[in-house]
Amino acid sequence: MDLVAVIGGIILALIFASLDGIVALGQSPPVWNPPNGMGKPMGNHKVFEISFKEGRTSKAVQVDQGVPADGVLRALGIETPAPCIFISGGAGGMSQEDIEKTRQIMDEGVAKFASENGITVIDGGTESGVMQMIGEARRKHNYSFPLIGVAPFGKIQFPGRMNLKNEAELDGNHSHFVLVNSDEWGGESQTIVDLTRAVCGGKQKHALGILINGGKIAQQDIYLATAKGDHKIPILVLEGSGRFAQELATAFRTGHAAQKILKAIIQGGDIKLLATGEGVKTMVEKLEAHFSEILE
Repeated sequence: MDLVAVIGGIILALIFASLDGIVALGQSPPVWNPPNGMGKPMGNHKVFEISFKEGRTSKAVQVDQGVPADGVLRALGIETPAPCIFISGGAGGMSQEDIEKTRQIMDEGVAKFASENGITVIDGGTESGVMQMIGEARRKHNYSFPLIGVAPFGKIQFPGRMNLKNEAELDGNHSHFVLVNSDEWGGESQTIVDLTRAVCGGKQKHALGILINGGKIAQQDIYLATAKGDHKIPILVLEGSGRFAQELATAFRTGHAAQKILKAIIQGGDIKLLATGEGVKTMVEKLEAHFSEILE
């Protein structure tokens, strides 16, 4: 074997071992340097493009937790203030019938309404559950509303970046991505809420959170949106979609919540319910009622 190749292999092994050590110590992963010099600085971060299949590209930025949201939006070219919806949850454990009902609500309800009314949509950005549904609806109808995916950098991969610790792929139907330096799901939650508030320009425009299904991470998203900070974001819960959405809907209806976090959400939040079976028409009516000032 060529001596140069052997030395090169040893050097690469040492580099990967060093990176694993960083992750093991719980530190943020290093800033990824996009290939071909496509990245441009945003403070200590880089703005770059991700090229997906069929010629689709998305603008992305990798940021630290707690970075000012206004600067992130400027770097991505997102216009503010604008009305904003953030979507939290998934489709875990749903029946096929409920999945199809939810897909129709996302397609003919949320995505269409966002397109017609200039609404920016923020979600977890991965190729799964309701995030994939809203992305597919945007591509299917050739909508142009900003769809921003926010995900922990240490958990995902995408074309041009292979991640040995990958647990999810980014959804190529999103227009923008904010990749947060975190090795944990939930490390992106505060950024999702901060970006939603920043898109709205504080309280200049309306914001709304939509909770569908979801688990611990969705619970954290909703808590941060309703019980923390001065700008409380109203939440529309898709009742019947299961898991945390159902827990919150039941607690809200009965007024009884065993968990402290549920109590805090109910006490601090403006909670509205929409049953899965009520369908697209009722979803649109609730969205129209909430965002009425932009429809006048």
